[in-house]
Amino acid sequence: MAEDKELKRGLNLPMAIFIIVGMVIGSSIWVSPAAYLSRTGPAIFLAYILAVIPSVFVAYVCAYIGAALPVAGGTYTINGRLLGGFAGFMTSWMVILAVGAAMATLSGALGLFVSEIFLIPPDMQLIFVVVIGVIALTAFYLLNYIRIEITGAVEMIITIFGDILVMLIFIIAAIPFFNPSYFEPFIPPELGFGAVLFAALTFFFSYTGFTLIIDVAGEVKNPRKNIPRALVIAMIILIALYSIQALMVAGIQPYNEPVGTVTEIILKGGILPPGAVLFMTILIIIAISSTLHPLFMAFSRDLLMAGRDGIFPKKFAKVHNKYKTPIPALTLLYIVGLAFLLIFIPLLGPDFGIATTTVLLSAVTGTSVLILQIPICIGVMFFPKKFPNLHEQTKFKPSMKILRIMCALGAISSFIFVLLLMTDPDAGLIIALIIFPFAGIGALVYLIRRYQLSKAGISIKEMMKTFPKEITFEQGPPGKVERLAEKKK
Repeated sequence: MAEDKELKRGLNLPMAIFIIVGMVIGSSIWVSPAAYLSRTGPAIFLAYILAVIPSVFVAYVCAYIGAALPVAGGTYTINGRLLGGFAGFMTSWMVILAVGAAMATLSGALGLFVSEIFLIPPDMQLIFVVVIGVIALTAFYLLNYIRIEITGAVEMIITIFGDILVMLIFIIAAIPFFNPSYFEPFIPPELGFGAVLFAALTFFFSYTGFTLIIDVAGEVKNPRKNIPRALVIAMIILIALYSIQALMVAGIQPYNEPVGTVTEIILKGGILPPGAVLFMTILIIIAISSTLHPLFMAFSRDLLMAGRDGIFPKKFAKVHNKYKTPIPALTLLYIVGLAFLLIFIPLLGPDFGIATTTVLLSAVTGTSVLILQIPICIGVMFFPKKFPNLHEQTKFKPSMKILRIMCALGAISSFIFVLLLMTDPDAGLIIALIIFPFAGIGALVYLIRRYQLSKAGISIKEMMKTFPKEITFEQGPPGKVERLAEKKK
């Protein structure tokens, strides 16, 4: 098994589960079920069940590779070792963009919810949201300084009391108001089942984030067993919460009476008293925090590994002596997140509105994540042949045929969703103006870095054939390949 001499395996199974759940659940579950109800009809909960199908492929791939190669910065490490130095560099480069946009999205949304609690006037809302966003980013940056087992425990707590508790409160509170007659007709003829399928395409983004586990795999205890278990349990929790919440929305709100958000339904129907709605808003803020927090935790490890290889400057390879956390990598993500927040929210907010601006920035994150999933799925196809010993030692070992099918479906579905995002007029424009130029700059930076390393006598191609010196591999029991070789002798 792979071991990291500088990082610590401090994440147990419950922590790993709730890190995944906290990362995947976002604020969209409080908007989409209500906003799409009039477009799909009462069968909207089926859209959430169908939407998980593409994510099953990616989660399956992550379960296999996370157990087989449990190292920090798994996204970078996998793409670099299996597809080459350019793929590895561009992975870490695109992680910077994805995390920066995500931090601005989440901190902006958090600031917006806080402004509603304090009844901030519209003319002061923009500056208030930015200030609260800066405070939130700074707080979680500092929180990630400390040991992984502490940050993992914090993530578990805020996920339980933010994401899960607030959804359970709504589901339970909605039961007395549930009206079975609202499900007649179950699929309105004027809408058809095609509307449910289209909604499922949109809801797919509610399930993105499963790849996070391979970035912290080097810090998960007993990763060969716990990573596959964490992914399976997290997916079951997510499907149950999403589909049941959507079911309750359809049961308390007529589909032919359009609404904007779930909280609007709660207020309109008197499902909860005003004080309880305020309490739920606070929990939603905590839920947003449960997604913001693991962004620092997981993706800083990709920059750490790129620094160890020298593809990124060596300063990113430094780990805090006491806390065993990658401070330079965390600092870079913090700075980029602040830059996105301070530039895009004030720039786009006055014209599009703060809420719409955060949605547009989330499209940048979503597209970047989908792009990163494609090489992961392609690269994993070659892992058993390139690293047969690691493949043999893993506890979760699918057949080559099944693995290739799941990898292919994961890559194809991710590519299709990238194309679908590009068809949206506003989101497509933002994506084209941000992602493509950023990727082009990254390719140029890679060529410069490769030239610098080449002058120093370092071959990136040869480097990708080995692992950094900080990574050691424990000798497991003889695998099938080794046993057959011994018999031939």
